[in-house]
Amino acid sequence: MEEQQKKRRIPIWGKILIALVIVLGLGGVGVYAAVDYYYNQMNIETDETEVEQSEEYFDTDENTNNLSEVDPDSIQLDSAVQAKESEEVINILICGEEAINDDRGRTDSIMIATINQKDNQLSLTSIMRDTYVSIPGFSDNKINAAYHNGGMKTLVATIKENFGISVDGYVLVNFDSFQEIIDAIGGIDIELSQEEVTYLNSTNYISESANRNLTVGVNHMNGNQALGYARVRYVGKDGVVGDFARTLRHRTVMKAIYKRMMDKSTLELVAMIPDILPLLTTNMKKSEIINCLTAGVAVRNTNKKLKTLNVPIEGCYKITRVRGMSVVLASPLDENVKEMHEFIYGSALESDEDSKSQNANITTGQ
Repeated sequence: MEEQQKKRRIPIWGKILIALVIVLGLGGVGVYAAVDYYYNQMNIETDETEVEQSEEYFDTDENTNNLSEVDPDSIQLDSAVQAKESEEVINILICGEEAINDDRGRTDSIMIATINQKDNQLSLTSIMRDTYVSIPGFSDNKINAAYHNGGMKTLVATIKENFGISVDGYVLVNFDSFQEIIDAIGGIDIELSQEEVTYLNSTNYISESANRNLTVGVNHMNGNQALGYARVRYVGKDGVVGDFARTLRHRTVMKAIYKRMMDKSTLELVAMIPDILPLLTTNMKKSEIINCLTAGVAVRNTNKKLKTLNVPIEGCYKITRVRGMSVVLASPLDENVKEMHEFIYGSALESDEDSKSQNANITTGQ
């Protein structure tokens, strides 16, 4: 472990030197050399990486007696048939893992970050973790079980089958890594209501008691505080409750991170790289990361606004109980798929209106 830490530790003059190489290299050999150096510090997964399947299980949710139990065999989940693809749109799956006892956990946060080069738009799509989906190779379950069952490959396949979204790469962080990343960028600003403050200051969602000192209004949060905030689901936010409120907080955190990064200089950003990259797991190749960064910067320079979408979309879902679990059915599924495709791909969608989402549907029967 000490050896690994020594390998990752780079003196500040080294960080500045690499930053200057990047700036002076104008995106050429200097950038490749820097990415090449840092890339090896990440946890890289490839198509050949073996992922051991875990025994599937189903959540035991409390307070579901007000929901009618639906027979899982009566639910028909039709896939989106064909995934949308465009060379002008890059989709990166970003997930936060809640690992327990060092075992592969579930994805508490599931987001698709999109770089739409045709429309010059950066966007973020949240998929609620309780969304009931078809998981290839496993029983139908909440979408957050896909990663637990078969790793990121299974989650990518699940998103493609149910929503018709092609993912170009993924990034995974766990809770500890998330906290370190927030601290590495110097914290983030989040506005809190009185109800949120009372809850966060009186529960163990913020694990370190010394950090339970939040106040109403804008708070500059460290990693431990930001993680606690992102995990809250029992306090409403902006008129929504439950997992809808939690996924809204996930997007709020991501937007705060984005704003924080936009306020930093190139030198500051590059100086953070050796602290952040070792915390990430990805399947992206070096060339793909370079292309992604180049495209993202180009779009950001044209349009700094970050759009967000929550799935299931408003008015197109049902909350019910399956196998004792409180789940969200994205129904009508075809409406959700259509909205996702338009939001993510925009004008890069095929011109013909032969919608591939028409076969995406959910039917229930007794």
